[in-house]
Amino acid sequence: MTASIAKIVKSFRITWKVRKDMASRAKRPCAYPGCPELVSSGYCTKHMKHSSEYRRGTAHKRGYNYKWSQYSKWFLKQPGNHLCTLKISPRCAYVSECVDHRIPPKGPDDPLFWNKDNHQPACIACNSMKGNRV
Repeated sequence: MTASIAKIVKSFRITWKVRKDMASRAKRPCAYPGCPELVSSGYCTKHMKHSSEYRRGTAHKRGYNYKWSQYSKWFLKQPGNHLCTLKISPRCAYVSECVDHRIPPKGPDDPLFWNKDNHQPACIACNSMKGNRV
């Protein structure tokens, strides 16, 4: 019995060593038109600035930090902010889950970012649908 287990373990180790050395995926050309640089996915380091993730920035860089998180929780607890005001998605939850900007701010330094009159309660589904339409 132990000899057969030892064979299985030895077989597993050999298989693992072979798989560890194998490439996981073939590299493909950079997504920038005409760039021959081979990459795992997306853009090469020279053209990374053309990717949408790079241009948009992280949520933190766009102003959605700890301060926003605390404000958002407070805003949704206020009377009248419990229901989704958008109701544009067929998947609308009717219960507000996030704070939506009526007019999208240009960044965290934009006065519209913290203007309470520019905020409305929304569910995630409706907020996502609105973001995709704009």
